[in-house]
Amino acid sequence: MLKSILSKLDQLSLEELSTLNDSVVRMAKAKRRFDSVSKGASLYTGQKVQVNHPKYKGMTFTITKVNRTRVKISGKVGSFNCPISLIEA
Repeated sequence: MLKSILSKLDQLSLEELSTLNDSVVRMAKAKRRFDSVSKGASLYTGQKVQVNHPKYKGMTFTITKVNRTRVKISGKVGSFNCPISLIEA
């Protein structure tokens, strides 16, 4: 399906390509937002988590507060706010 769409892109005008781009960006943001909300709903204070970041690989943190888009976590290296998208439960 994707190959057929990509092969037809050269037939579209600039205005149509711009509209298509806006739609794709809007859909990607909506999916990202949905994933963040669903992941945030499963997180709770006191939960042990890991952070998907090379600097903190293998370290375990404890959630101290869950906000709308971020969670406050604490561990041996200190406490800080982390985006929900980087949290691995």
